[in-house]
Amino acid sequence: MANAQSILLHQYGNSPFSEKVRLALRLKNLAWGKVEIPTIMPKPDLMPLTGGYRRTPVMQIGGDIYCDTALILRMIEARFPERALGFGGHEGVQSMVASWTDKQWFQTTVGLVFGSLGEHISEEFKADRSAMSGRKFDTEKMKLSVPLLMDQWRAQLSWVEERLQASKSSGIGDWLLGSKPGLTDIHAHMNIWFLNKNLPQMTREFLRDAPRTEDWFDRLNAISGPEPEEVSSADALEIAKNSAPRLLAATVGTEPQGLAPGDHVSVAPDDYGQVWVTGELVSAQPNKITLFKVENAIESLHIHFPRAGYLVRKVES
Repeated sequence: MANAQSILLHQYGNSPFSEKVRLALRLKNLAWGKVEIPTIMPKPDLMPLTGGYRRTPVMQIGGDIYCDTALILRMIEARFPERALGFGGHEGVQSMVASWTDKQWFQTTVGLVFGSLGEHISEEFKADRSAMSGRKFDTEKMKLSVPLLMDQWRAQLSWVEERLQASKSSGIGDWLLGSKPGLTDIHAHMNIWFLNKNLPQMTREFLRDAPRTEDWFDRLNAISGPEPEEVSSADALEIAKNSAPRLLAATVGTEPQGLAPGDHVSVAPDDYGQVWVTGELVSAQPNKITLFKVENAIESLHIHFPRAGYLVRKVES
């Protein structure tokens, strides 16, 4: 039964960013709990955990809430170091790869998926994604762009194929950066997984010209791990209310804005889903910022965000 030590992933099945975390959990053979959340707003049982942050997935461990896949993967590695997914000598590379897969390649994939399937997408979903992105979610416009996006998608797929060929030729192995799968493989897998989930025939046509990538993709998909426990959102909320976050020193590094522990600050993504989450600053480091006593959330939680890809501003009391 899930408790304050359990990994709880607030997610839904077709979420590509959730699949990144699910794959990491399988690779590390970790037990975890699955909390199904709606694909569109409202998400009433998630907001008390995040103070308004709405993107998927969110990871909860007791009274600690981790927002954004980039931070979630780093924290899984830090808190559960066995079966490490990062490799010495490649520090930072996985984050650089993630920036490409999560933005440039993902936007191409989104255009292909929704441009091809637009007639099957509900008006509620379109309205929700329009509100999240701040611009019209125009599947008709995406449809016109599908031939151009196919060219772009194939070009980016070829980079994975080139990397796998180089790994094999140099004797490194059958994975992107080593003799076993790691974070870089997880990041590169996401867009192929999402396209294959929605447009399997198109995906396999692309992969026919990338045989090493097709083999690599199928091997990653075949990796299994513990089946997740199904946890209700109500139970996840109870765990959060009755758990204390891990002790965390109230510290900051060199902060360009001169932030200090105890300051009232707001945090939001810099691209889409830009909802400002406001609370008391606990810790600010180059790659993570932590808030306490967050507005519209359970007061005792620590809510953690990455720094890259997020805006932070000081709020005058």
